Amino acid sequence: MIVLLAEFGAQPVNERFVRDGKIITSGGVLAGIDMALYLASLLAGEDMAMAIQLGLEYAPQPPFNAGTPRTAPAEITELVRSLLRDA
Repeated sequence: MIVLLAEFGAQPVNERFVRDGKIITSGGVLAGIDMALYLASLLAGEDMAMAIQLGLEYAPQPPFNAGTPRTAPAEITELVRSLLRDA
């Protein structure tokens, strides 16, 4: 969760991936794909990155809008936090 990042000195942002100079990081499976497509665009151009996306048929349409604490219902956010505390 974003709250835990601050405990390690990181500055949390609401982005799927973050570039800080030569370092690019992401969190989660789909965010990793997004980051990889971004890297492909840097290395081979946007057309090649879009070709890769099409080849993967990557067009995510999540069934719920609960992918971030900002969009998830409060009770779901609290459920996840309690599960993480108990882990």
